[in-house]
Amino acid sequence: MTLSFFLLLTASLFLLQIVLLCYLVIRKKRRQRYEEEVESQYNHLVEPFSSYMMEPSDVRFFYAIRSIKHQEVVLERLLNGYVAFTKEAHSSPLVKQLSERFLTEPYRQRLNRRNWAKRINTLHYIEDFHMVSLSPVLLEQLAISNKLDAETRQLIRTLASLDETKVLTELSRFSNAPLRLYADVFSRLKKETAVKEIQSALESTDLSLKHAALIFVGQSGSLAFLPAVEKELAVPHAETRIQALKAIFRLEYMSDPDLLAPFFKSEIWAERMFAARIAGILQLSRYKETLGILLGDSVWWVRYSAAEAFTHFSDGDLLLAHLAENHPDRYGRDMAAQWQIYQPGGARQ
Repeated sequence: MTLSFFLLLTASLFLLQIVLLCYLVIRKKRRQRYEEEVESQYNHLVEPFSSYMMEPSDVRFFYAIRSIKHQEVVLERLLNGYVAFTKEAHSSPLVKQLSERFLTEPYRQRLNRRNWAKRINTLHYIEDFHMVSLSPVLLEQLAISNKLDAETRQLIRTLASLDETKVLTELSRFSNAPLRLYADVFSRLKKETAVKEIQSALESTDLSLKHAALIFVGQSGSLAFLPAVEKELAVPHAETRIQALKAIFRLEYMSDPDLLAPFFKSEIWAERMFAARIAGILQLSRYKETLGILLGDSVWWVRYSAAEAFTHFSDGDLLLAHLAENHPDRYGRDMAAQWQIYQPGGARQ
């Protein structure tokens, strides 16, 4: 009885392995046949697609795309290749037209599937193809999202790329939203829209939004916002002043260098540090003596920035050599000695 049971069990397991092997073979063959069909249809459509993108009056592509079995996958591949290798393709009305005509409903369905990877890929395609028709759907999904995970972040980026400004209001719901994500939104909006939103953000009482705008202004080098940035140097909130100083440092320009003077004596070391950096990058000769004083600051980063600032002046190497020998603070002397490397540049009064 026991021997019969084990023989039966062995036979059952063997049969199960045979069935599983057959299933895997059939599945692989189906997958291979599917890929061969997609590849064949893709190759068949490359020429009419290219012709249509160069001359929209050539309608052969529309007849061809309607006649194939794997329409969604093939068109997605064609458009993705065009966007990846063609300059300014993301703003092409033809890409937008084709994607919205043939992919809107399939993508709407994909966004509701449980497959996370497919949803993320779909968001990327919507962004790349600039499918504005799906903005309402994406906004609905963002409105019901209660956590700022990877999918929600991509949802925000995609909406910003579609020039949807409501995304900034939704983003403010998340207390853990990083400033770089706000700045990323500004960078993805259309230029005209971004200008309006940044100006509004700089006037806002929402500090996260204002700080993100200051970061973006510095990164983009937009001097048009300089008056608004310099205005923030006088606000009582320390972090806002620091972000404004960072923006000025990146812009490498100030309309009134006298605005920098109070920060050299600030009780906040980050403000002293950025004041030193700005004085150096702008080659403000009037602050050379002040930089010499900061060389003996109690905070290493302030001393470092003050010494580095001297390297931007034409006589910086001589000043550093002098300070390395004569500065009253031994840490100041050490820092000056480390920066005795001449870097050419003129000085501004």
